[in-house]
Amino acid sequence: MNNQTNNENLSQGTNGQPDEYSAYRDEEYERMRIEMEKRRAERRAREHRRVMKNRIIAIAILLVIIFVIVKACGGKSDNKPAADSSSQTESTKQAEAKTTTKKKTSDNSKAEETKHKIEQSNGMTFVDGILIVNKTYSLPSDYAPGVSTVAQKAFDDMAAAAAQDGITLFVNSSYRSYQDQESLYNSYAAERGTEAADEVSSRPGHSEHQTGLTFDVNTTEDSFAGTPEANWLAEHCAEYGFIIRYPEGKEDKTGYVYEPWHIRYLGKEKAQAVTKSGLCLEEYLGVTSDYKYAEDQNCSSLNTSDTQSSQADGYTDGYYQDNTNYDYQY
Repeated sequence: MNNQTNNENLSQGTNGQPDEYSAYRDEEYERMRIEMEKRRAERRAREHRRVMKNRIIAIAILLVIIFVIVKACGGKSDNKPAADSSSQTESTKQAEAKTTTKKKTSDNSKAEETKHKIEQSNGMTFVDGILIVNKTYSLPSDYAPGVSTVAQKAFDDMAAAAAQDGITLFVNSSYRSYQDQESLYNSYAAERGTEAADEVSSRPGHSEHQTGLTFDVNTTEDSFAGTPEANWLAEHCAEYGFIIRYPEGKEDKTGYVYEPWHIRYLGKEKAQAVTKSGLCLEEYLGVTSDYKYAEDQNCSSLNTSDTQSSQADGYTDGYYQDNTNYDYQY
């Protein structure tokens, strides 16, 4: 009996330790379970935050894309009225250009018209208010103003001032009608050919003498160059409103050989400005002087034989070979 009790106690005593261990083990399992559950919860939370973050980024990107598209569409819409306005403005300008028959604004090789105002009136061309007549620009055949009284008065004043300096100046040739120039040029061209004639004479309609603003002073001889009269004229003519129309060294611009006797009235202010610039009138106004650009092509049927320049033989743009001889011994 005692042995049985002892055995039971021993069994209980022996089993007592396992019971305590089992309780400890259960607590440990529970703690581990809670810990694992906590970790899983944290992982789920982190995953949730990651997903939410990605969603926010995706939404932000989408919003940016939408904003860019809307902005682009809005920009195109904003540009349309401007384009329409620009188109309307251009159309208006073109319409005005078509209705303004007296203004010439073409950008051909006749003139550098971006810098100068070119106007046409009654068949005449004005550049910055100056009547231009040369190989490119002509006058109507019926334009016959005679000698300008203003230009004549200016010349008389100049001649009087020159006389006080012991210099004699007089008009050798002045106004010349279209018909007179036509006859003169045709005789030159028939005798020498248009190439030689074009160097020293003007085709009808292209002569400055037809303006009534031009004078040939004293003589049309080459020997006039370098004389006291020529030197005084070159130095003082601008003070009275004149320029040396075909200066030396500008033959490729004016289209004519040097003519120290040929003066053109512009008015004091303009004449002094041109003279001070050191430019010929074509350079100053930004225009050409070439028959190939002329709207009219007079004398095209005349003799075109090749000849040598014959100005030294008295072949000049005047009515006659004058007998006023100048030499260089002054």
